[in-house]
Amino acid sequence: MRRFSFILLLLLGFSAQAQERLSLQDAIARALEYNYDIRIADVAADQASVNNTWGNAGALPNLNGNAGVNVASTNSEIEFADGRNQERKGARSLAYNGAVLLDWTLFDGGRMFLVKKQLNMQEALSQVQLKEQVQSTVSQVIRAYAEVVWQKQQAITIDTALALAATRMLLSQVKFETGTSAKVDYLQARVDYNARQFDSLYREAAFNNSFATLNALMGTDPYATFEVDDSLHTDTTLQPTDHTRLQDLNLTLDVARRNAEISKLNSRIAKTFYLPTLDMNGAYNYNYSKSESGFSIFNKSSGPSGGLNLSVPIFQGGNIRRQARVASLQSMRDQLLYDRQNTELGRQYRTAWRNYEVSVDAYRLERQSIIYARENMNIQRARFRVGIATTLETREAENGYVQALTRLNTAAYTLKVNETIVRELENQLVR
Repeated sequence: MRRFSFILLLLLGFSAQAQERLSLQDAIARALEYNYDIRIADVAADQASVNNTWGNAGALPNLNGNAGVNVASTNSEIEFADGRNQERKGARSLAYNGAVLLDWTLFDGGRMFLVKKQLNMQEALSQVQLKEQVQSTVSQVIRAYAEVVWQKQQAITIDTALALAATRMLLSQVKFETGTSAKVDYLQARVDYNARQFDSLYREAAFNNSFATLNALMGTDPYATFEVDDSLHTDTTLQPTDHTRLQDLNLTLDVARRNAEISKLNSRIAKTFYLPTLDMNGAYNYNYSKSESGFSIFNKSSGPSGGLNLSVPIFQGGNIRRQARVASLQSMRDQLLYDRQNTELGRQYRTAWRNYEVSVDAYRLERQSIIYARENMNIQRARFRVGIATTLETREAENGYVQALTRLNTAAYTLKVNETIVRELENQLVR
C-alpha cells in the first residue's frame, strides 16, 4: 500500500510538472484578451464610434455625380408641313450627359442636432457597456478560478481522508488477524475506504466541469487543464460604500440611466417631424446630342441650376402622432427600468454585503475549528494505535477533521465569491 501511494504521488508530481501554471492574474489577462463577450462589446463600441458623425446625423449635404451615354441606329421617315420628305436608313445618333447634384437639408426642426447629441450619448453608452462587460467577465473569472482552487482543495481533503481510511483499514486488519480486534472493525474501515474512493471519483468530475467553465471565460481550449494556485488571497477588511455613492459607481445602473436619457432624447426627435423641412438643391448639368435625322441635328446645353424646397407635414395618416406617442412611452418605460434597477441595486448590495459579513465570520470560525479537529484526531489516532480508543472513536475523530477541513475550504471559497460580488457592485474590480 505504501509503495502504491508513493508511485501514485510520483505520477501526480510528473503530471503537475507537465501542466502549465495558471495564476489568477494570468486567467484574468487571458480573459481580457480572448473572451468573446468582451471582444463583441469592443466591436460594438467601435461601431458606435464610427456611426457618430455629423453626416449620419443628417447635417451635411449630399453631392452626387451622374453621367450617361446613348448610341442608336434608326430608320426614320419624316414628312414636313411644307411638303418636304426625309427618309433615312440606319441614321446614327449620339447623346451623352453629365451632372453634379447637390441636396442639403437646411432646416428640419432641429432634428439633426438632436440626432448628433444622441449619437454622442450612444457612443458614450457603448464605452460604459464595454467597461461593464469587462468587469462582469473579470468577476466571473475570479469566481470560476476560485471554484477550481476550491475543487483542488477538496481533492486534497479527499486524498487526506482516503489516506486516513487506508491507515485505519490496515491497522484494523492487523488487529483482526492477531485477534486483538473484531472483524466488524476491519469491515467498517474497508467500507469507509471505499466510500472515500467514491468521493474521489465524483470530485474528478466536478473538477473537470470547473475547468471547462474557466476555459470558456478565458476563450481558450476547452479541454486544457492548468496547474492552479493552492489557495486564494481573501480580504476580510472591506468596508461598506455609502449607497448615494454606489449609484454613481455601479456600471449596470449607469447603463440603465444612459438608456433612459437616450430614450428621452428620442422622444424629442420624434416630435420634430411635426415641423416643416427646408431643403436646398443645386445642380450643374451638361447635355450633348447629335443625330443624322430628325428636327435637331445637333444640340448642346450646360449650366447651373438651384432652388429651395419647403415641405410642411399636414396629414400622414396619424403616423407622426403615433410615432411620437410610442417614443414617449418608450422613454417612460426606460425611466421605469432605471428606477427598478436602482431599487434592485440596493437590494443586491444589501444582500451581498450581509453575505460577505457572514462569510468573514464563518471563515474565521472554521480556521479555529480546524485546529481543534486536527488535535482531536491526532490524539484519537495515537490512542487507537495502543489499543485505548475504539474504531468508532477514531473514525468519528477522522470524519470530524475531514469535515472541518471541507468546511474551511468551502468558507474560503464562499468568502472569495462574496468579496468579488461586493467589489463588482462597487465597480472596484477594474481600474
